[in-house]
Amino acid sequence: MEITNHSDTTEKVAVSGLSPHPLNEQIYTMSNIDDLVASIQEVGLLVPLVINSTNQVISGNRRLCAINILGWNEVEITRVDVKEEEVSSILIHHNKQRVKSCKELINEYRTLETVYSIGMGRRTDLDPTYGQTSRGSTTREILAKKLGVNETKIARLLYINDRNPDYIDLVDDGVLTIHKAHQHLQDGHKYTFAHGENRKPNDFYTTPYSLTEHLLRVEDFNKDHTICEPATGNGAITDVLEKYWRADLITSYDIETDFLKDENDYDYIITNPPFSKAIDFIQQAKRRARWKFCLLLPLNYLHGKKRYEAVYADKEYGLSKVHVFTRSLLMDDETKRPDGGVKAGMLVFAWYVFENGYGDAPTLSWIVNDADLI
Repeated sequence: MEITNHSDTTEKVAVSGLSPHPLNEQIYTMSNIDDLVASIQEVGLLVPLVINSTNQVISGNRRLCAINILGWNEVEITRVDVKEEEVSSILIHHNKQRVKSCKELINEYRTLETVYSIGMGRRTDLDPTYGQTSRGSTTREILAKKLGVNETKIARLLYINDRNPDYIDLVDDGVLTIHKAHQHLQDGHKYTFAHGENRKPNDFYTTPYSLTEHLLRVEDFNKDHTICEPATGNGAITDVLEKYWRADLITSYDIETDFLKDENDYDYIITNPPFSKAIDFIQQAKRRARWKFCLLLPLNYLHGKKRYEAVYADKEYGLSKVHVFTRSLLMDDETKRPDGGVKAGMLVFAWYVFENGYGDAPTLSWIVNDADLI
């Protein structure tokens, strides 16, 4: 497949006449728009949008979204003369420097694979705009080079995605590493793992009593203040709270009430939230908890640009403490064990404590939980 030479011109056009190229949303997600809006507002648009002859944006769809938010009337663009069958290659080429999720990398790979009709054979006549290819190179080697990604990484991502695409979401969320997800699938699901095909509806997993008892031991709470458990499930955390708080001070509910729409205020919130809605739970808890709230989450939840910007950069209601369990856990048993025991597993969990008015760096401590394992 030969790519034609492209003539391009730079000009200003009306923002209202531009639209995103539909292929963009099939490959990429529109992330971190607020930061981009702030950047453009401060320093302007440093790179023109790239559009085709029908005013569809080939490169700069996030920038288009940002300037629409800012209310711009005109924007500088570079117009390229590109054939429709070449759009995929050009679009991916213009996003080469973008920080991408694993899902976006897979989307790029599959798109190029389809466009060039490569399959798993050998080709030497691929797009020269991406650099020369060596005779005898495999499809995966060629496309990995085009995407600027290690071939082993692409191979593992494709293997994971073909067998359980839910694991790609978990890798992007920071719950699993690529290596751990790949190993787990290669081992034929040797480990019991509460995600992917084993994931329960509404992210429901019973919280062993011991985990909540440990939190109440290491954290100070005024037992005369109100407390809420908004993802109570079968009441495992609430059962522990009732040992320390009067019943009239405890609010406990689950899917019958949408916590994200709750307009009541509480002094404290303690919960094991649905992992897929953790950011939403944290942001809502900051609105509803007067003093502090505690969430049980995997330790991997500490990292990630999106989480930092949406959660940890807050200096008004910040993360104050992280209490890390020394033994990795598995929460997949819906039965509440009276002894508070918990199975050993693949994930390290921690209690994340957020305090109203806290703006310093969080402190780290450990909860030794060897005795809780069964």
